[in-house]
Amino acid sequence: MNIRIAAATAALAAVAFAAPAMAQSASTTGQGSITIIRPLTVTKNADLKLGTVVRPSTGAGTVVVTAAGVRNVTGGVVGLSTGDTPQAAQFTVDGEGGQAVSVTIPATFSMASGTDTLTVTTSNNLSGAASAQTLSNAIGSAGSLSFRVGGSVPVASTTPTGVYSGTFTVSAAYN
Repeated sequence: MNIRIAAATAALAAVAFAAPAMAQSASTTGQGSITIIRPLTVTKNADLKLGTVVRPSTGAGTVVVTAAGVRNVTGGVVGLSTGDTPQAAQFTVDGEGGQAVSVTIPATFSMASGTDTLTVTTSNNLSGAASAQTLSNAIGSAGSLSFRVGGSVPVASTTPTGVYSGTFTVSAAYN
């Protein structure tokens, strides 16, 4: 009988080692995706030109070129028809249609003539917040956004004469 018990024990042991342990498991699958869109470009189509003006003989005034490109002068400043024709700067942002973009336009910039400087305060014709613009068309096609930038500059009777110029940077980023 010992042989039978030993044989039965050996058989059970062989079955126990041969059968895998039954553990609980689960699995699922995931997916990956990517949408690739066009890069943004910003193109300057026209510069801001305030034109030629005569400073006031006393006091101070202002030269304004609106975002629509119309020049207005106040406070004794006289706008001349000679020299640069007043105009607003114009820019175009190109990228993926239908995408939200933030446009950054500086609130002010400096123009200099030698060591003399003037501060220009900008304006624009964007609808709503500059940080919440949308390119034309739909995703899958090219989109664009065109806008204009005007400016206002104070001119006093003590403002030194000269040709003043300066630069400002306009940028755009996808939201």
